Amino acid sequence: MRFSAKERDRRYALIRAAMAKENLDVLLVYGNNGRQGPRSGNLAYVSSYVPFSGQQALVFSGEEEPVLFVGVENQRIEAIRNSWVKDARCAPMTPVPGQVCEYLRGLGGRMKRIGLSSFSVLPVAWHQQFQKELPGKEWVEAGELIIQNRLIQSEEEIAVSRRSAEAGDRIWKRIRECLREGMTELDIRKEMDATIIPLAGVENFNMLGLASMANGGEAPWGYVIPQTERVVKRGDAVLLEISPRVWGYWNQIVRILSLGAPAGWLTEAYDVVRVARDECLKHLKPGGRMAGMITAMQKVIEGRGYKMWPYGLAHITGLDLTDYMITPESTGTLQAGMVVTVHPMFQLGTDRQIFWGETYVVTPGGYDPLNRASDELAVV
Repeated sequence: MRFSAKERDRRYALIRAAMAKENLDVLLVYGNNGRQGPRSGNLAYVSSYVPFSGQQALVFSGEEEPVLFVGVENQRIEAIRNSWVKDARCAPMTPVPGQVCEYLRGLGGRMKRIGLSSFSVLPVAWHQQFQKELPGKEWVEAGELIIQNRLIQSEEEIAVSRRSAEAGDRIWKRIRECLREGMTELDIRKEMDATIIPLAGVENFNMLGLASMANGGEAPWGYVIPQTERVVKRGDAVLLEISPRVWGYWNQIVRILSLGAPAGWLTEAYDVVRVARDECLKHLKPGGRMAGMITAMQKVIEGRGYKMWPYGLAHITGLDLTDYMITPESTGTLQAGMVVTVHPMFQLGTDRQIFWGETYVVTPGGYDPLNRASDELAVV
């Protein structure tokens, strides 16, 4: 367990208060090892167990200890070894939803109203089985019950987010040191993984975009894609989306590296993203409007004659890479403890964009950058 009992008790008190407010008898939390939107991290938040394979379900009820159901024995052992949950169960001949149904039947008829986190990620077959085997229950969407608490990180969580950001910075530093002509995209990825894994970043979502600076070359420029055997050449620009996950918590930093003197269009566009970032940061403070961050970037980008990409310019980052996507339609305000990735991006032409970013924590007095890497356009 990497978080303290104090942190466990803090989270459980928040969850139980929210359950009481919604009149929930039971909270059923679904988990998997995928990236299926901002609800996948809910199980890790409740249990301090980060799923590494398969699918799981955790039953959280009243003042009783939570019970975790898994499908494979090594998941059960890992949960007991490295989470808050000491009652982890595995029945190798009974799939997880069947284990859940059997347990809930044992709780008796008093368990009528069940919150489910979340319908957006729960397999349809699981829900159908729950309805069939547990008739008369009221199933309620309860994803927001957890996610709203997740958006504001505690001191312990922020410390882990800082560690994840340090991993991102080190990856960027390593690529700046080693990148050279003749490397392939897969060679770059190998260096990224070799840097992050010793820092406990065994999970990551590292992507890159690579193309010639001359009219886009043979590939669309600025779009991050899975790595290939394409070779890096002089005159290329490499865009790295570096997203390490350390102890369950994500960081994201996006940087650009030019092999040779950068083209004029790249220098100009890079200047725009940094100015847009600076204007966005004026809103990054407690009480600041989330949408204000986006409109501030939009004013800069469109004022320089570019077309803004309206989605993904900022997001709250935590147990999911995107805990919450901030858009021009967001109505919320920022609070101290939120970890926010700022992502100015805009269109450079058909199939061409510039993409850039780094992560901050909102503090009582404003913000603190988690990524400490230079924001200069790097040149090799």
